[in-house]
Amino acid sequence: MLPSTFHGLIYIIIQSHAARAHSQDWDAAAVLQCSNNPAGPLSPLASHTACPLPVDDDEALKSGVWGPWSYPPVCMRPKNKSGPKLCAFTVSSLRGGGGMSIVTTPRVASNLAKAVRDPEIAWLEKQRGSRFMTDRPKPYEVKGLPGKGLGVVAVEPIKKDQVVMVALPLLLQLADTNLWDYRDVFRLLQEASTQLPRREKQALLQMAKRGRGYIVDDIMKTNSFQVTIDGVSHSGLYPEVSRINHECRPNCIVRYSPSTLVVEVVAYRDIKRGEELSLSYIPLNLLSEQRQDVIKGWGFHCACALCRDPEATKVSDGHRARIQAVFDELDAPENRTPGKVEAAMAELQDLAKKEGLAAQIGDLHTIFADICSDMGDSRRAREHAALALSLLRHFAGWDHDRTQLAAGLVARLEKEKKQESTGLESF
Repeated sequence: MLPSTFHGLIYIIIQSHAARAHSQDWDAAAVLQCSNNPAGPLSPLASHTACPLPVDDDEALKSGVWGPWSYPPVCMRPKNKSGPKLCAFTVSSLRGGGGMSIVTTPRVASNLAKAVRDPEIAWLEKQRGSRFMTDRPKPYEVKGLPGKGLGVVAVEPIKKDQVVMVALPLLLQLADTNLWDYRDVFRLLQEASTQLPRREKQALLQMAKRGRGYIVDDIMKTNSFQVTIDGVSHSGLYPEVSRINHECRPNCIVRYSPSTLVVEVVAYRDIKRGEELSLSYIPLNLLSEQRQDVIKGWGFHCACALCRDPEATKVSDGHRARIQAVFDELDAPENRTPGKVEAAMAELQDLAKKEGLAAQIGDLHTIFADICSDMGDSRRAREHAALALSLLRHFAGWDHDRTQLAAGLVARLEKEKKQESTGLESF
């Protein structure tokens, strides 16, 4: 459910990109490109950056080659027998750590191969200008909490913007599996879980579940969240991250790197020793009634601090409704003037800060960069685009889809500026 323009515009752009990437699975003549190749400081050999050709069960049997996967893939054809197969792929050790399985199409798996084979994330740390902080003791512990089951609690003070947790996935699944029979999808999930090493298999089965239907599917629906791989939406299960409980005003956010599959949990504000860590399972900008409707899909009723306070909820809903109203006002041509646009941006920034939506201000600047560009105000467009890129690198991640969209916008606007300068010089 994405009712607001604030989140919806960005979502639509990303989904459009994902749909184009997914369509490549249908085109046997499409040029195979490895979109997960690293962009680090070194220049690796071409043989180390090229993606392997897509491999399914038939190709693995014929060639005897299925690397980088530890086992030959197990695949199912779609219901109408046309289109890509859906397969279970497993690697027994991901970057020297635990195993990981993914249920996806052969083409997505081939584009994921570089991330699976790459033993290092140092190049990404260099590009980000900061470290993943995996070499320090964990500043949290998982423990039982009254009325909540398990939760994650800080064992020391945690500073705003500190990386609290770094995690790799245990199980990934293509989000849209409607092309395949649901029983075949369950069989592939069973195969994906069975092929995991013993420790990871036990961790998977110990995850929370609602007691509905097939157990691995139930675990995925209860604990996973959306990630993208090669621009295609998948459900990702990160067991330790899933231990963090929901709050509508969380003290942590998640950054995701599609190049490495790494998820970072980052402190959204200062956190005291003994305080429970929290994440929002849903888009941060939804109204209270909308949040409750979405939360029901996770199998519980939200009773966080915000939702328990009727007066605070009323004020919050007023702020969030106003955010939508500002965007509605900007749809009117008479409001597309420099003064009114900048006033709208200032108001939205103020409302976002009041509502604890700092993680989405980068998206706001992306939208306003497009608005200013449409108005012909190229200078302000470049300013908004640069701010969007800086904020999204911090809040979403250096190589997240939203960040890459902002980077593309910056590049386009700079190119237009250069073309304008060249055109003026020719007179």
